[in-house]
Amino acid sequence: MFSQRTAWPLAHNRLHQLAAARRKSGDLLDLTVTNPTACGFHYPAAELLAALASEAALRYEPHPLGLETARAAVRGYYRERGVEVGLDQLLLTASSSEAYAHLFRLLCDPGDDVLMPSPSYPLFEMLAGLHNVRLQACPMWYDHGWQLDIAALLAAATPRTRAVLLVHPNNPAGNYIQPVEWERLTAESARRGWALVVDEVFFDYAIPPTVPGELAMADSPALVFVLNGLSKIAALPQMKLGWIAAHGPAELRHAAMARLEVIHDLFLSVDAPIQHAASALLGARRQLQPQIRARLRANLNRLDAALPGRCAIERLRVEGGWAVVVRLPRLHSDEAWAELLLERAGVLTHPGFFYGFASEGHLVLSLLTPPEVFAEGVGRLIAAAEGEA
Repeated sequence: MFSQRTAWPLAHNRLHQLAAARRKSGDLLDLTVTNPTACGFHYPAAELLAALASEAALRYEPHPLGLETARAAVRGYYRERGVEVGLDQLLLTASSSEAYAHLFRLLCDPGDDVLMPSPSYPLFEMLAGLHNVRLQACPMWYDHGWQLDIAALLAAATPRTRAVLLVHPNNPAGNYIQPVEWERLTAESARRGWALVVDEVFFDYAIPPTVPGELAMADSPALVFVLNGLSKIAALPQMKLGWIAAHGPAELRHAAMARLEVIHDLFLSVDAPIQHAASALLGARRQLQPQIRARLRANLNRLDAALPGRCAIERLRVEGGWAVVVRLPRLHSDEAWAELLLERAGVLTHPGFFYGFASEGHLVLSLLTPPEVFAEGVGRLIAAAEGEA
């Protein structure tokens, strides 16, 4: 009766069941928290609420690309980064998830392929599956930092490959795409007729000493779609505004935007109050981002301070984003490690298989976690891991 696209395993796994029981008992240290509104940050509440009260929102002014004033606010964000994006290059969506859905519809027929470096966020596979697109994961390699394996990625291509999906910086690995990688990918994509989809939601959260450079989007010989939104830029996941910015050869870009305009005209998903408040909502990043960057650095420092001299756990290099990866001895699978830590120490982590890690023993921690919870959780995690080693 139901589509095979929705034939997901819906039963809760053992880790979820253990976490629910611990949470109910009140003895849970959650190191997976990624909801910024629940992490103790100070929001400019009065300004944000006032912006949502605009009388202009009472008028219905549908535009398939989004209101010009809202797109101008997004263009202003890019100008502050030194990137020029025209209003006709921007399409507003309710979220990056909706943006992905539109791009899968635009670029792929049922059964087509999209290549993606791995590890990466599991949402992509589910979204691709909903549109009958096959997501082909291509493992990165780690050597004092994560590197794209471009040779392996190209080898994984098929005649039905239509695009490459990149996250800049990766979630959860935390590596930014390097200029030499970008140059190779754009050249190969142009030659093979592929598009590049670049998710930049964590771009603004570089962790020192990393200073990310802007990728040469405008000069790309391939068609490029950049995704971003309020969820991470301004730590406002409840304010549903994302966007697609199209770059690359003018003829391809105009053809893509014309088709995207028709696709999005079928949905018109972004609320008028959010669009009219876009400038103020984006402006909130000036108060939120410094708080978040301070939290990321402080929690990473706490983790590093707890680890020197300990051989049981290795913290992998991270350049940006809200996550950090730790590698434990391969005494157990990463799933078994996550369950063990939850049962014995009351610490919830994400096992690496959730993100498609190619080898065992990886756990993912959220650097957004409130400091006192993070410090106590890391202490318990180390003690439990060393007890096993």
